[in-house]
Amino acid sequence: MIYLDNAATTHYKPQNVVDAVTLALTKYSYNPNRGSNKQAQLLQQRIYDTRRVVCALLNGYSPDNTVFTANTTAALNLAILGRVVKGGHVITTATEHNSVLRPLNQLYRRGHIQLTVVTPRADGKIYADDVISSIRHNTYMTVFCHTSNVTGTKQDVATLCKAVKYARPDIITLLDCAQSVGYSTIDMKNFAADMVAIPAHKGLHGMQGCGVLCFSESAKPRPITFGGTGTDSNNLLQPDTLPDGLEAGTLNCPSILALYAAIEWWADAHKKYLSEMSNQLQLLIDGLQTINGVSVYSQLNQSGIVAFNIKGYDSSIIADILNQKYDIAVRGGVQCAPLMHKWLGTSEQGVVRVSLGCDNTREDCYQLLNAVQKLAKLNTL
Repeated sequence: MIYLDNAATTHYKPQNVVDAVTLALTKYSYNPNRGSNKQAQLLQQRIYDTRRVVCALLNGYSPDNTVFTANTTAALNLAILGRVVKGGHVITTATEHNSVLRPLNQLYRRGHIQLTVVTPRADGKIYADDVISSIRHNTYMTVFCHTSNVTGTKQDVATLCKAVKYARPDIITLLDCAQSVGYSTIDMKNFAADMVAIPAHKGLHGMQGCGVLCFSESAKPRPITFGGTGTDSNNLLQPDTLPDGLEAGTLNCPSILALYAAIEWWADAHKKYLSEMSNQLQLLIDGLQTINGVSVYSQLNQSGIVAFNIKGYDSSIIADILNQKYDIAVRGGVQCAPLMHKWLGTSEQGVVRVSLGCDNTREDCYQLLNAVQKLAKLNTL
């Protein structure tokens, strides 16, 4: 199979990531923060080491303010629900994933918040002027997607966040970096970002089941999950200490240890594979644009994403045929980003999203282009 759905989950997992999972399940199959035995303490140290390298990767504020969650969705929900201000106002954008749109709209529908959604301009970019003009007296948070999971368009989040902070330093700036981590530089302090949410299993090539929320001290979220932490256990209220107060229940230790290994691998490998991926993406975009009946919605981007459609055909049908007939895995539909498709004008058809990974080859690209050309020539599918 040719796997071209890496924006959902990268298929390739480095050997040291596989080894880290095996080690976690054999040598470190214990529960951190739940006992004084030395095995649990060793595991706890390994988990702290992962916090430290993630914090360094993002130029975050503190390893203690680097909290592990089940995935990026959980990290974004913790950020949004854990900082909600009843009667307050939030600004977000039409480029967002449902991991942002659904919790915000749930709060809006319940009357807890006011909500403004800023749409991109013709070039697909969000502009600071449009965000600043949306600020109200009760605005307390802005939420920006760093890179679109539909088209791969990257927003200038440093300019956006700095503009917000210049206008109102008290407004929290939250970034969804699900599609940018591992592909683009993320520098929380330079970006003026208070909170950043990332996954382990995409651009870093880690394991599913682990997300991270990093935050500044002034943006510390309140817990939204309550339970055992292994600390302050006589207290019937959730402890307010970090990071344990925001990590109720048993952590996904194999995925966390795998994330440490993934970042080690990424540090050595990413410059080479990102260069190769860029060349392959340009090949795909150029090739798709030459096929009659094909519309391309993406420009060259760092995350290896290209979205397209074949005129007159539902994107999910194209994705199914590519899989069943040509053994090529892509993603059809709306990719959990309905407002982005509304802006593109593809709400009904969706798009076929191709997303490259570090193990894809030029031959993979040629096979996809050949398959799309054949499908575009057919009168019926």
